Amino acid sequence: MGRSKGGSGAKNGRDSNPKHLGVKVYGGQAITAGSIIIKQRGTKIFPGENVKKAGDDSLFATADGVVLFGERKNRKIVSVVTAEESAKAAKKVAAPKAPKAEKPAAEKKPAAEKKPAAEKATAAKKPAAKKTAAADKPAAKKPAAKKATAKKAEAKAE
Repeated sequence: MGRSKGGSGAKNGRDSNPKHLGVKVYGGQAITAGSIIIKQRGTKIFPGENVKKAGDDSLFATADGVVLFGERKNRKIVSVVTAEESAKAAKKVAAPKAPKAEKPAAEKKPAAEKKPAAEKATAAKKPAAKKTAAADKPAAKKPAAKKATAKKAEAKAE
């Protein structure tokens, strides 16, 4: 039996206060310097450019810009891209790149022709090897079975 004879039935009813953790500003949204981007326990997401980590592991912006989530060295990071940085990136993308010199097509064709011939030769050999191995196995099992039955018959006779 239990210890308590009666009285209060309120044994539950305890709960902790909400901690309000999580992402506060998502990727692509504008943010001002000093605003919190993420509230977290431990560094699940690491700070990137223009982002610093607070004492409680929260991440906050150090410059005005746009939030950008990404990965570096298999770690999730969050960065803030300022208007100046995005303008520089746009100029780099707009600049035309010089085409790379390609190898002549004549070099590629002989290599492509040699491979199928070698594959055909090996493909012809493989099925033959499988058939002989399959034929050998049942033949080896049958005599062993006959010997075992012959031994049993001799043991019964004696």
